[in-house]
Amino acid sequence: MITIGELDKRITIDSVTITPDTAYGGSTREYETFRTVWAKIEWKGGFEKEEGDKITGMTKAHFYIRDIDMSTLTIQHRITYDNKYFFPKVINYDIDGRKQLIEIIAENKN
Repeated sequence: MITIGELDKRITIDSVTITPDTAYGGSTREYETFRTVWAKIEWKGGFEKEEGDKITGMTKAHFYIRDIDMSTLTIQHRITYDNKYFFPKVINYDIDGRKQLIEIIAENKN
């Protein structure tokens, strides 16, 4: 059980707008603030590996937030914490049985 006092980290949840790039046939992603909320963060490790001539890494984290009208939250959103971007892989609603908390399992790749 997570208590309100454990939600002690300020995170920003960003929504995405995808705009088609007519010149090259691709698309452009733009993010804007959807919500700024308090969260509990559990760090779940990560790894580093060498790809070509550079070292890449990935960090996993579980973010727990209050369910305050988050019905439109999807894995297309992005979480910003400590100037790093985390991209949701799984969103679990109603983890406490009272429809008050959401768990977001996310990754930061660098």
